[in-house]
Amino acid sequence: MSKSTWVDELPTVLWSYFPIARLSMGEMPFSLTYGTEAVLPLEIVVGSLRTESFEGAANEEGRHQDLNMIDEKREAAQMRQALYKSQTENYYNCQVRVKNFKVGEWVLRKNESSHTELPRKLSVTWEGPYKIMEDHKNGAYVLEAQDGRAIPRT
Repeated sequence: MSKSTWVDELPTVLWSYFPIARLSMGEMPFSLTYGTEAVLPLEIVVGSLRTESFEGAANEEGRHQDLNMIDEKREAAQMRQALYKSQTENYYNCQVRVKNFKVGEWVLRKNESSHTELPRKLSVTWEGPYKIMEDHKNGAYVLEAQDGRAIPRT
């Protein structure tokens, strides 16, 4: 087997991606690009109803109709994609639990700096406790350590 570069593999990768319908768009990327469904190489080698009933004149007329409708097809896919994103956002937002803290409460702060030094399993996830000194009403708080030193904002 010879070494190949990513450029050599690109057609194979595109063929694996293009003819599959995407849930978010409801269409195949190939269809949105070229206005028609892709004929897979396997259909040409093995044969299919589509390749066996091919007629040149009818195909050409169908291609012209497909190309005339491609803008509408793309707009419909764009609207479906926007709806899909909105539904995904709504689902995510329903799963989020908002926790509000009050001034004077003791909290732990997520320790994100140690995740780069150690594997995530072995790192210390939380640090503190810290006392909430100010509430900025947007989910941001000013914290103070047990020894009285203010915690800089990160």
